[in-house]
Amino acid sequence: MDVYRTPAAALDSLVARSLQPPAEFVGAARRALGALGAALRERGGRPGGAAQPWRVLKIVKGGSSGRGTALRGGCDSELVIFLDCFKSYEDQGAQRSEILKEMRALLESRWQDPVPGLSLEFPKQNTPGILQFRLASTDLENWMDVSVVPAFDALGQLSSNVKPRPQVYSTLLDSGCQGGEHAACFAELRRNFVNTRPAKLKNLILLVKHWYRQVCPQEVRRETLPPAYALELLTIFAWEQGCGKEAFSLAQGLRTVLGLIQQHQHLCVFWTLNYGFEDPAVRQFLRRQLERPRPVILDPADPTWDVGNGAAWHWHRLAREAESSYAHPCFLQAAGDPVQPWEGPGLPRAGCPGLDHPIQRDPAQRTPADSGSLSGVHPRIGSRQPSCPAPGPSKVVGIAPATPEMVSDLSQIPAPELDRFIQDHLMPSSQFQRQVSKAIDVILRCLRERCVHKASRVSKGGSFGRGTDLRGGCDAELVIFLNCFKDYRDQGARRAQILDEIRAQLESWWQDPVPGLSLKFPEQSVPETLRFQLASTALESWMDVSLLPAFDAVGQLSSGAKPEPRVYSTLLDSGCQGGEHAACFAELRRNFVNTRPAKLKNLILLVKHWYRQVAARKKGGRPACASLPPAYALELLTIFAWEQGCGKDRFNTARGLRTVLGLVQQHQHLLVYWTVNYSFEDPALRKHLHGQLRNPRPLILDPADPTWNVGQGSWELLAQEAAVLATQACFTSREGTLVQPWDVMPALLHQTPAEDLDKFISEFLQPDCDFLAQVKKAVDTICSFLRENCFRDSPIKVLKVVKGGSSAKGTALRGRSDADLVVFLNCFRQFAEQGNRRAEIISEIRAQLEACQQERQFEVKFEISKWENPRVLSFTLTSQTMLDQSVDFDVLPAFDALGQLGAGSRPGSQVYVDLIHSYSNAGEYSPCFTELQRDFIISRPTKLKSLIRLVKHWYRQCNKMPTGKGSLPPQHGLELLTVYAWEQGRQGPQFSMAEGFRTVLELVTQYPQLCVYWTVNYGSENKTIRDFLELQLRKPRPIILDPADPTGNLGHNARWDLLAKEAAACMSAVCCTGRDGTPIRPWPVKAAV
Repeated sequence: MDVYRTPAAALDSLVARSLQPPAEFVGAARRALGALGAALRERGGRPGGAAQPWRVLKIVKGGSSGRGTALRGGCDSELVIFLDCFKSYEDQGAQRSEILKEMRALLESRWQDPVPGLSLEFPKQNTPGILQFRLASTDLENWMDVSVVPAFDALGQLSSNVKPRPQVYSTLLDSGCQGGEHAACFAELRRNFVNTRPAKLKNLILLVKHWYRQVCPQEVRRETLPPAYALELLTIFAWEQGCGKEAFSLAQGLRTVLGLIQQHQHLCVFWTLNYGFEDPAVRQFLRRQLERPRPVILDPADPTWDVGNGAAWHWHRLAREAESSYAHPCFLQAAGDPVQPWEGPGLPRAGCPGLDHPIQRDPAQRTPADSGSLSGVHPRIGSRQPSCPAPGPSKVVGIAPATPEMVSDLSQIPAPELDRFIQDHLMPSSQFQRQVSKAIDVILRCLRERCVHKASRVSKGGSFGRGTDLRGGCDAELVIFLNCFKDYRDQGARRAQILDEIRAQLESWWQDPVPGLSLKFPEQSVPETLRFQLASTALESWMDVSLLPAFDAVGQLSSGAKPEPRVYSTLLDSGCQGGEHAACFAELRRNFVNTRPAKLKNLILLVKHWYRQVAARKKGGRPACASLPPAYALELLTIFAWEQGCGKDRFNTARGLRTVLGLVQQHQHLLVYWTVNYSFEDPALRKHLHGQLRNPRPLILDPADPTWNVGQGSWELLAQEAAVLATQACFTSREGTLVQPWDVMPALLHQTPAEDLDKFISEFLQPDCDFLAQVKKAVDTICSFLRENCFRDSPIKVLKVVKGGSSAKGTALRGRSDADLVVFLNCFRQFAEQGNRRAEIISEIRAQLEACQQERQFEVKFEISKWENPRVLSFTLTSQTMLDQSVDFDVLPAFDALGQLGAGSRPGSQVYVDLIHSYSNAGEYSPCFTELQRDFIISRPTKLKSLIRLVKHWYRQCNKMPTGKGSLPPQHGLELLTVYAWEQGRQGPQFSMAEGFRTVLELVTQYPQLCVYWTVNYGSENKTIRDFLELQLRKPRPIILDPADPTGNLGHNARWDLLAKEAAACMSAVCCTGRDGTPIRPWPVKAAV
């Protein structure tokens, strides 16, 4: 680990092997800090604690761990907790002590179930305003000193690439603070200034810090030497001024930084990325700062903090060590010549004393007293800017170390910056792609000319062929279709000999045909494949190429054409293992992915980058892990998520990523396949596919080869890491809220076998029982509160509060469902009065709901809509633990038309006579009959309600389709049609779910004949009602009368034609056909009563 004895060419290896902290320790520390952050957000300041209650606004992770510059062995981390009780910089001092006591107590109580592999200890607390503790690995070889700092949120909601407002800094100066006293308030800016830099620059920072740690004992560093952070900034300055490229020599970079340390007495380094000379107060202060004793190195986030502090730190000790280092092997080239430092403005030149000419700031930033003697620095044109200098609120609680094969930790990238992150860091080098394409063309030309075995054609596959190759390292597949293979079985017997001949040909003629590109043959561990690597040292990129001789099973296909079914039936007859002959279908696989929109392929790159980071952490820095599912499975899952949740060329990248990671977390339910190349029509294929669908989940079938379940592998680690990432900055919007995923389920209804529909309902559609119980308890509390408190000093009284909608009827779907809370008032004496005084009544109910929200404790999150519409009032109950589970309530004041109706009783005829005389629009007074609507469904068998859920789920999928003019029929109409199908089909409590679903779909296709009604609540006894019903039933069909409200025709004036088209398509899908391909028989139900 001695940097001096390491040859210059081996410094990259030293960093990768010995300086980056172990992935296991980083992951454990990240999880521990994440748990602490979650506990602080959940608890906040409770009564009886600190003098003033507090709530966490956001948490930012800083220190070297947050900046991505943590060293193996020991590192530091800063957890800045921004609290709402601090309204100014000055507020922090008065309350910090009590708050830190609470935080320590919370941490000690929560560390009863520690993170495996970590210990926690509290050292002596010698820094006021900070809670210090140490997380150490069990072997004590790695530790992290954590500082928890409660802070004032001076920056607020930051927008990307926007400077903080000048008053942020002028207020800081007015506070009379000491230099860097409030540095924690600017932790986000400091973190982003460093962390968004290229991976190799951060490797150089690690090398500089390792040198610093090696040459200076810790006790000396603590007492007299500048902080390691000063060397981080000096390294960034050296790179900006002398290099600015992502690929460079570490030896040159280290040599340049040590040269600057030698010239420390001339250093004046600062950036104007976050503050500048525009504001008079800041300008005057900066002028005083720049007159301080050299070296001056101003923190780019906090202008009061001179990190270089020439008046305090003993830079000359570092300078002496730097001067004596240049003769060591780390600064000698292979030929023995000394490594030369970079040259540029403000950098020392070899053999010349002092610094090069001073650097002028942008003229617009010059102050009246600016002098050419100042070496002030701001990012120059053409140099690499931080990709996100001012992100939105971050909830980052961990960071993984960068490795040579990887770039920035994805969790550190704010959601709005993801697209630029992909462009800057993940898109492959176009120069390297051109080199590889040229090399592959040369290889193929050689094989055509010299190989004994003739190829009919060649397919370029792998991520390179599919257009999903990542910068740095990727894979390519060269499939050589040979004429000597007449069927699938031919391939096995002759492949070894053919591959030996091809390798001999390649080795004999490869004489650097593509400058800058090398060819290497690794150990050949896959018998049917010849593997080699094309690498460019200069571009830091490599490509693993697999060359596969294969049988041309598909032949020349015209664009968009499916292979003949016999291609796959012959494949099945060959008795192959799953995916054994996948190479034969390389073209189909490539075309399935490569024709997708550019932005979708960018999303695939992002998902694969995350996958590579997870694999690297598991393997201790190597970006490969055999136990994980292949990266190709993640490509297919991303396409599936996009198809089902978006399907547009332009979309929000963060939403797409969150959707994919959500599916990864549900891997045990994944059922993903396509029928673009094969389908259920052929009997042999149908039998095989049904067999595949009975296999354990996850099941992700290759769209080109139905024998290959790409989803095989261990998904648990991916699921754990996906859950960790879910609350990080990459999923936080500019407003500070979590980005919502697309609405995508891990399995599709139309791809689910008919015999599995009951399982589909229980796994995906049934709401969580605990959440339902919590909602019921919350609604009971709210109803009681409204009855007791509304209109307390008014003659208006609440007669009763009734819960309606799908939640009350027992047919709610998992996820987001709806319900009604109908408040019956005594001030309404007839139907027509319901519109009177509505604004006043809504206002009073809102006030009482808000009071209830404050005074009562709820197990669910209770949010009242902020939409100030005097005629509408709504609120939402959301699960505290499952954020995708919620119920939206509409609060509806209504006339109590039914009064106190006994169970099973029928309303009096006069109720409906009055309704018929009062209504103007169909269903206008439907809320008055909520109890009847609820009771009509709630009393039905459980399995019928499950069928209703299935129909509603199908309806919701249809509702995502564009309808043009008009809208689909109301969902309540489909509920009633399902009840009608079950009643008329003479079914008991137990029945075939597939038959029931098939029957409802059949009725939808017969919509021109539909005439459905009930007489459970109203009938023909009264002449007014009888005449009205006859009039309703003579109207154009479809007719579905609400059994509680005869004015409500749920079939009228809707796009049943679109619904019927979707129903016809669904009836031919797997969910409505048997294993032998025959349609499921519907129940014998007529379309009219």
